[in-house]
Amino acid sequence: MNVDQRPTAAQDFAGYLRAYHADAVDGTEPIEEVWDRYHLPDGTHRVNGRIWDREKILGRARARRSLGAPYELYIHEVVVEGHRAAARYTFGTPMLWKVQSATDVAVFAEMDDDGRVARTVMHSASRPGWSGSGGESPFDSAAAPAADTAPAPPPAVGAEPTPAQDPAHYLRAYYATGYNPEVPVAEAYDRLHTPDALHEIGGKLMQRSGVLKAMEEGRKRGHVYPVEVHETLREGNRFAARYATSRDGNPKRQQEVLVFGEFAPDGRVRRVRFLLEPGYGSV
Repeated sequence: MNVDQRPTAAQDFAGYLRAYHADAVDGTEPIEEVWDRYHLPDGTHRVNGRIWDREKILGRARARRSLGAPYELYIHEVVVEGHRAAARYTFGTPMLWKVQSATDVAVFAEMDDDGRVARTVMHSASRPGWSGSGGESPFDSAAAPAADTAPAPPPAVGAEPTPAQDPAHYLRAYYATGYNPEVPVAEAYDRLHTPDALHEIGGKLMQRSGVLKAMEEGRKRGHVYPVEVHETLREGNRFAARYATSRDGNPKRQQEVLVFGEFAPDGRVRRVRFLLEPGYGSV
């Protein structure tokens, strides 16, 4: 594929991730030209809570290219809404046999009118691992998110919206009812989730019984978790969001969380993954 055929982030976000990494790692063009092909030169980028300027990003890219090592890129999930996108992917560098250094990345991006990336917020965490997709099925860019089937009816006057109508409502309700001692934990959970819903929190997979136990323990410790939602996206039955919270409501102890999820046809959540900003403990 020649340069003119490379997709912009606005045209195909998964394609942009593949093309940018291919050009940055395996390409021979100057890194500056590669970066500016896909990103605005004066765009803003935050990685693990810190602002990275263009020179720092280019320095990291040069260092990776200088290794002369192959790479593996697995895109796990993409959600696009208008000029914004969110994605989860793993970037791996094979080291010895099937052992590799893997970096798990979650990114929220905003695209400029010319299709290039203008802003990103990213969580990035490196770990040793095995060559491969880490047990997840690679994202198929031809498989669009499922359209809403049998959407929940509009709420009655004065009633709260269902989670399917607003990802931000889901997050606020999840924490508000989950840690409200006046609402039974099972009731709080079942309002928002299907019985077989899967939760991944800080890398730990949990099902209904595990989540209920965690809520009970949090209530005993007096956790409250007020939620400040920064950004939400929804595409069909998938959603993604960025928000901040702290277990005691103190803004100075807030952690940022990136979340990716999937709604069931009845409007409840059937899969949700909470990615914590590196350096913080579990939600």
